[in-house]
Amino acid sequence: MSEANQFKTLAEYYDMLMSGVRYSYWVDYLEEIFIRNNFEPKTVLDVACGTGNVSQILDERGYSVTGIDIAPDMIEIARRKEGAVDYRVSDMAELDLPKKDFDAAVSLFDSVNYVTEPEKVKEAFKRIAGHLKPGGMFIFDVNTVYALAHKFFDRVGLTDTPRHVWRSSYDYGTRICTVDMTFQVTENGETAEFKETHIQRGHLPEELSMWLCEAGFETLDIFHAYRFRKPTRRSDRLFFVCRKK
Repeated sequence: MSEANQFKTLAEYYDMLMSGVRYSYWVDYLEEIFIRNNFEPKTVLDVACGTGNVSQILDERGYSVTGIDIAPDMIEIARRKEGAVDYRVSDMAELDLPKKDFDAAVSLFDSVNYVTEPEKVKEAFKRIAGHLKPGGMFIFDVNTVYALAHKFFDRVGLTDTPRHVWRSSYDYGTRICTVDMTFQVTENGETAEFKETHIQRGHLPEELSMWLCEAGFETLDIFHAYRFRKPTRRSDRLFFVCRKK
């Protein structure tokens, strides 16, 4: 299944579903990583930017931002928002922008997990490296195998808007996690139900580090998410901090 098709019907309701997410907290964490590395980027490429919530905050904080996402419906919503972000529709594994000298690239909310073919992940890393200056930073997060195997994706939100139930299954052989999502939306007194299936792969830290190296990156740190400590076997989300050689 194409990654683009996994955010089609959901796109219109994505911001409502994610309304409890503290996007500013994620950007604070990014900026702390910049500070720890004595890095002061001015231009940022937001890879798999979705509806542009992180891009918008980066723009508000003074960065010049380009946001790309494979899903046209998500980009269309991002373009409705205020700000000077340049939004483009692009698969990260086919990234080819006119600008090839960004200071930094970020990819958040386990977007790399949605690229389930290792060869495509390798190509995405190469494409991202090709859009950074030498010494540019690439920061991204992934759901761990532990999180996917232990059903961290499962959710029931019967009082939320939209109401939703997510049920996941995990294949230990392929490391593929399939999440069947059911949503109910009430508009103008009418209730409609729609379903989406999302698929992620649990990439191992060792293979990600190897692919990053092959793409021309040095992995500076791998952190347990939102902290500055090393991961444990029960870490559910990891942040990779990389520099283009």
